[in-house]
Amino acid sequence: MYFQKAHIRAFCFPLVVTKVYDNMWYAWKQLHLFRYVISYQQAKYIVDNYKGRTDEEKLINYIVKEKIWNWTAEESTRLHLKSYNKGEQYPDGHSYANGGVNLKVVTNARFRSEFIINGDGKFLTLLDEHATQDAKVNCSSFNYARRNDYIHTVLDVNPAKPKYNYEPKFRNDAYLVRDNNGDIIKGKEFISPKHINTEDEKAWEMRKKAFNNEVLSWKK
Repeated sequence: MYFQKAHIRAFCFPLVVTKVYDNMWYAWKQLHLFRYVISYQQAKYIVDNYKGRTDEEKLINYIVKEKIWNWTAEESTRLHLKSYNKGEQYPDGHSYANGGVNLKVVTNARFRSEFIINGDGKFLTLLDEHATQDAKVNCSSFNYARRNDYIHTVLDVNPAKPKYNYEPKFRNDAYLVRDNNGDIIKGKEFISPKHINTEDEKAWEMRKKAFNNEVLSWKK
């Protein structure tokens, strides 16, 4: 518990303000980083309070038990499938189970609260004490927008881009591809595909179908 509180405090409120004109940038940075805090706390609440063998099962239990109606697994997982060279290499810790595709489930108006689940059924959150490189790169984040539109791009997608310098350094470092000695390979990093390839598309469709069927079966 101490780690969590100290980690979140240092994460959202770093002592970086040095000049008056920094204040606005600092406020926007805090607002952006808070998205990861909300997402982590939502995932942890479900993990701590609902039964299931995996985080995925606990999420299903939550949806069924609390009669959550405004959820969907149909939102694209493209931004959470970052890899190097079109799937040639994924970040360390990536699960290749269930087709190796991370599943995205959203609740709260079918968009705002998102849960990224790897092939092993584990939540990928940036602030997990034991977050893998894959979790840091492909993690969930709370969405300030209510749907996947221009507002979402402005509030939730663009702020993560390097030009704004809002992202934490440890996440930026996780994007970098390294060799077998752990040295950074210049010019190589994990990025989202422009389109999900056919093989991943099939695996994603299967995962969505399986998740939907599990929710329906638990309701019976």
